[in-house]
Amino acid sequence: MAKYVGGVMSSISFRSNAPGANGVRTKQVFTRFGWCEARHPYRVGSPEGSDVFKAFGVERKMTPSASKAATRLAVTQGSFREAKDTLALLGCGNISVSKLRKETLRVGEAALAELRKPEKDVRKYPAAKLRTPDGARRVPRTLVVMADGTNPPCTKADTAGVRGKNSAQAKSRQLRVTSACEYVNVTDKGVPIPIAGSFSYSVTDLGIGELTSLIHEQAVSRGSGTVPRVQCVADGEEALEKAMRDALPFAEFTNDFMHAAGYLNTCCEKLGIADAAKEFRTCRAIMLRHGAGSAVDRIRRLYSRELESSAEASDALNYLDKRRDNMRYGWLRKHGYYISSCHIEAAARILVARRCKQAGMHWRHHNAACVCAIIAQLRSAA
Repeated sequence: MAKYVGGVMSSISFRSNAPGANGVRTKQVFTRFGWCEARHPYRVGSPEGSDVFKAFGVERKMTPSASKAATRLAVTQGSFREAKDTLALLGCGNISVSKLRKETLRVGEAALAELRKPEKDVRKYPAAKLRTPDGARRVPRTLVVMADGTNPPCTKADTAGVRGKNSAQAKSRQLRVTSACEYVNVTDKGVPIPIAGSFSYSVTDLGIGELTSLIHEQAVSRGSGTVPRVQCVADGEEALEKAMRDALPFAEFTNDFMHAAGYLNTCCEKLGIADAAKEFRTCRAIMLRHGAGSAVDRIRRLYSRELESSAEASDALNYLDKRRDNMRYGWLRKHGYYISSCHIEAAARILVARRCKQAGMHWRHHNAACVCAIIAQLRSAA
């Protein structure tokens, strides 16, 4: 097949009506069937000799289909070498690891640029996907945008002078991940049921300041101005909350329930009471049924002395009290909103951790973003 493809390219290249050739040259082209040789006329100072490769979309000695297959394997397999071996096993020919890596990063650069300026992606769904299951109930169509950060291990070139936790030398750099999905149904317990095929993802290595623009562009491309309701969900990071509020000021903002429960557990443990686990379970049930404000009020009423003597418990409780308006979990469940950032937690694992956080790996920060951007595009297909 590779020989046949080369023969087709060679045959077409000599059908040009351009002036006479000064010679004949042979070019190696990587196709889905391996390397092929394409002969073409050479004309001094004239670009016609490359017209046949432009017609077939050949760039950097690769056809588009070969580039798509190679880069997809490069970002879904465990390493570039594993992707190279898989290509050969599938009959796609041999390609060097360095060329595969270079092509993947080039495609990743283009993917990053497209994610920063996404095209219109207002999706339409067949009636079967919008049907309300038995036991579920209908709610207004809702667009949900979630965001989080995750840290792939990076080389010293990118971590030098960067401080991590506890002011220690950082060993990783953060990538920001966002997701968007839609739903029109919720379960009898108020849990949203995402529409199949409604998810889209984005990855960036830019700072928190640029994240506002990225979230806004993604939401607008998904039709945030045309749906009845928009919700933003994230953990308790203040900078992330500000970025999402600036991007979508009209959206319902929510802090993740499990994140809030972690602070509630810390507060109960640091109170120094006899049965901290039981108190946590009680307060967690109150928070789920009503909201963080009700749980905070209970602890302040019953354990005022313990809070005064424990700075850690007081800090954890103040964290919840400050965000009580974002943690109205009873109201959110009643009206069919998300109370969890489960989808973005899963996205961070699938888009970043699975490929970039394996044992012994160290990435250039931007290269990791390029690889993850390709995965985000693959996962965003409707």
